[in-house]
Amino acid sequence: MKKKPARKMSNASRLWVSFGNMWPPFCNQMVIEGSGSIDFDALGAAVEKASAANPGSRLVLRGFLSRSRWIDSGLVPGVRRADGSGWSGLGPEGAPFLDGKFDIRSGPTCEVLVIEGSPLRLAFRTHHAVMDGIGTVTWVEDIFRALRGEKPVGSEYCAIEDDFLNVSKATEKPLGRRYITPAGKTQPGAGSGFVWRRKKFTGRHSMLLPGIMLAAATEAWRTGDGAVRIGVPVNLRTRRPGFRSTSNLTNAFFIDVEPGDTPESISERLNRRLELRDDGSLTWEDRILRHIPRRVLEKALKDEISSSKKSGLYRYPAVISNLGRIEPAPFTTQEFRPLSVFFIPPGNEWSPFFMTVTGFKSSLEIALTMPVSHGGGGSIDGIMERITRGLNE
Repeated sequence: MKKKPARKMSNASRLWVSFGNMWPPFCNQMVIEGSGSIDFDALGAAVEKASAANPGSRLVLRGFLSRSRWIDSGLVPGVRRADGSGWSGLGPEGAPFLDGKFDIRSGPTCEVLVIEGSPLRLAFRTHHAVMDGIGTVTWVEDIFRALRGEKPVGSEYCAIEDDFLNVSKATEKPLGRRYITPAGKTQPGAGSGFVWRRKKFTGRHSMLLPGIMLAAATEAWRTGDGAVRIGVPVNLRTRRPGFRSTSNLTNAFFIDVEPGDTPESISERLNRRLELRDDGSLTWEDRILRHIPRRVLEKALKDEISSSKKSGLYRYPAVISNLGRIEPAPFTTQEFRPLSVFFIPPGNEWSPFFMTVTGFKSSLEIALTMPVSHGGGGSIDGIMERITRGLNE
């Protein structure tokens, strides 16, 4: 029997595995709200067909350290029902079904939820060490193709971001500088876990991402001075036109937003890096990460986070992921019509401010996840209100 190919474990995936252990479930959660109905058995059959064409949805982890790899288990992602009658879709309250964990060694590492309520919602959940947001969309599009009786297009699953990166051969020192965060100060005794909020807007907005980055930085300046470092995930698939993969193929461009910046100046710096494909350099930490045991890595992460909470300064204080405009046609069947699509950002304490931006028809979806230690007690609501206020002006 021919041996199935395996995906190497990239540095990012190593981090996401540890994040999943420290802050489960740490997954992409693509939620489609719609009208009509979905036949549960037909959906299960469609997931099976689409997953066979996209084996990246069936991956499990094997090996340790430098021998770690992702293999196709052949295990079909789960499909389950959930009662969403008490869920507004605007936050985690009333949605315990979104907390389901994944076992990356036994699988499955992806699943589909049929969330029954009004409106009907479908949640496509993929462990972030297995897929990124665009990879999740690729899989979901094929599920809907199968639901419509069409043949899934399929995708590969073995590529890693290293195959696309344009990095300097020089080795940089680890980032010593720490930054203030839009998440604000830690609230002692606020509790553990994460809170998220979602807002929906209509209309078109120019310089959307730079404008949101500046608004986030302005939020950070409410509690401190200095630059605000914001990570912007970049889809590396665009460097190979037509390439289809469910892998984690994003690389974060970190942009320091300074007092006096404008959306135009931020846009210029971001576009310049995109044009040059300037992916920076690897640090010595990057180069040895594959040899570090998971427990040692997680201890180092916990120590750094503890220090950051005390000082209020973070190495990676914020991430804003713009997933672009999503068209309704790929997620439409004769029985189901999508009304909105949004992504719930995965919670973690390393980057305590994680925002996603998604366009759908004439609407804009923004979701923000923060640790309860920062966003609890209604703090996240004030932050979301201030950041998004200008979008309706």
